[in-house]
Amino acid sequence: MIHSGSYYELLGVSPSADPQTLRKAFYRLSKELHPDTTLLPVEEAARKFQEVYKAYELLSDPKRRENYDRILRHENLAQVSSTNFPGLLSKLSTTKKFETSPRRSLSGGELLSLFLLCAALLISLFLGVGFALVNGRELQVHPSWLSTQESLIVITPLRPRYALTSPS
Repeated sequence: MIHSGSYYELLGVSPSADPQTLRKAFYRLSKELHPDTTLLPVEEAARKFQEVYKAYELLSDPKRRENYDRILRHENLAQVSSTNFPGLLSKLSTTKKFETSPRRSLSGGELLSLFLLCAALLISLFLGVGFALVNGRELQVHPSWLSTQESLIVITPLRPRYALTSPS
């Protein structure tokens, strides 16, 4: 027996609903309850939208959904009220879905694009070195503005062309 405040009833789906049905129910409710699109007061709409989001997030993860179902079956449902759901959720794993999911492998197209990028880089490098060697250029060039070998030019004090001499 499912409690009247369960996440399944909040989303309007049965406990045996598949992930596609859950997603459709969430999208339908999110359109109705989103604070930007509903006629409800902003605070109430935001609160209801967050509840629906939490329900969908929990039920869309198979492991967390299994734990939730187990708790619903084994708990004394008469004592659980709709205001006691934060206590119920604390018993569940609260790790985020994206933190526990393994990293997916690269697809064939992504691998091909990485291979082509590396090949283009290596070909460019070999062509640049090849043309430099054929033209007799050095592979390491020192810029002229960086040279520290030149001595600084010392400015001598200026002397007037015609010195005024006093007659002695």
